[in-house]
Amino acid sequence: MNYDYKVFTKEMKKNYKILIPNMLPIHFRILNKILKNYGFDIEFLEDDVHEIIEYGLKYSNNDICYPAMIVIGQFISALKSGKYDIDKTALLMTQTGGGCRASNYIHLIRNALENSGFSEVPAIGLSLTGIE
Repeated sequence: MNYDYKVFTKEMKKNYKILIPNMLPIHFRILNKILKNYGFDIEFLEDDVHEIIEYGLKYSNNDICYPAMIVIGQFISALKSGKYDIDKTALLMTQTGGGCRASNYIHLIRNALENSGFSEVPAIGLSLTGIE
């Protein structure tokens, strides 16, 4: 199947660091530990700097909710920090699958990656129905 975005593959599990946003700290810390137990290299982003709001506003739609702007801003800030090897980094976001705009986060993140020059970074959507 041909995608317009970079897809995270099983082979990438060996040498990719996966970043998780600080959205639901208690739940995502649990998810962090579960994924680490399965052999993934996970990092829970805890940066809370003003620039994440600026990046969120710059790289997301102005009509999107504030939490989405924060998540997008946190991911872009982390990628721009120079701390991560962009060619070996992926982003992970859970998806609700419901009526909330959170079900659109993964598409918004992929769009922000494209617009900020990080289209080579895979964004992984995780839901109860599987991994996208």
